[in-house]
Amino acid sequence: MQLRKVINHGNSRWRVSAYVKGQRSQRFFANKCSALEWMQALKADPSLVGFWSNRTTSEQRDIIAAFEVAKQRDLSLLRVVLQTKHGTATAPRPLREIVSIYLASLKTRAFRKNTIKQARSNLNQLASKYGALDTNTITPTHLEQWFAQRKWTRSTIDGVIAKIGPFFTWCVREGYCENNPCAAVKRPRSDDSPPTIFTPLETKTLLLTALKADPGMIPYLAIGLFAGVRPLEIERLTWADVLEQYIEITAAKAKTRKRRLVSLSDNLKQWLSLGGDLPLTNKRKRLGRVVQIAGLNWQPDIMRHSFASYHLAMHTSADKTALELGHRASKMLFAHYRELVTQEAGQSYWDIRPKAYNGS
Repeated sequence: MQLRKVINHGNSRWRVSAYVKGQRSQRFFANKCSALEWMQALKADPSLVGFWSNRTTSEQRDIIAAFEVAKQRDLSLLRVVLQTKHGTATAPRPLREIVSIYLASLKTRAFRKNTIKQARSNLNQLASKYGALDTNTITPTHLEQWFAQRKWTRSTIDGVIAKIGPFFTWCVREGYCENNPCAAVKRPRSDDSPPTIFTPLETKTLLLTALKADPGMIPYLAIGLFAGVRPLEIERLTWADVLEQYIEITAAKAKTRKRRLVSLSDNLKQWLSLGGDLPLTNKRKRLGRVVQIAGLNWQPDIMRHSFASYHLAMHTSADKTALELGHRASKMLFAHYRELVTQEAGQSYWDIRPKAYNGS
């Protein structure tokens, strides 16, 4: 019960707030004496007296403490209880144990093998660091310290969070922790240096080397360089996906699980007309050999970055380039994919054709 002096309809009144038979009630009195009398009568209610006398000392202390907290928050005790999330508290469970349960559950869900493999790798690394801790005690600070100790770059951290974030979301759903610590992680500033791309000369060198040393590599390289398809998506393609004017990336083969069509440029059509291996087998070993012979420096996603940079320079349309890349908007293009190149360099890039190598 609360007693306060208030202004009611322009008049000074004493207001009593109380719960009567489970319902919130307010009464206004002309003077404080009348208000106190009503409060005393209410306290004398046998049901209220009986409730309090039937509580243990421990329960009475808990109720009083809870009432004080609610009062500090300017809420009724009932309102605090009603706003509390309903759930069954679970006993502390070590992270290592919960990671094992989660990874086992992935086998019955529609995830690609590479997705499960990467999630398993990242989560096992996390468990090796904090496996003995209660899953519910893992904080954003734990994750930030883990990232710092491994000296991961911003892009690597983003990738790891993309794999462990769903794990903690699942933990919240299953009651193993209250919050997803990934949501509050402070990430380092992005590296402002531009992405690495091939020059037109390096692109020619790479393709010429593949044409001589391993012609079966041509479709993989040409699609990456002149269509900008993601490496893992290229590995899922077959010749049946190469149409007259487009490459069809089906939902099952797309990273985003959304079907898209990627345009075939004139020079890409010529490179694909040479045939080759699609899908490519033993990619890591064969690609490493070709790059070594060519004397080039290979970086992750260098083909996709090259495509984005030269496509934008040639067509001067961020929206068109983003559409070919499978992005929803051009923001990611400027943030991560595009290096500044001249229109002349773009023209040279798209003029790279196999006839330049066979003298025809």
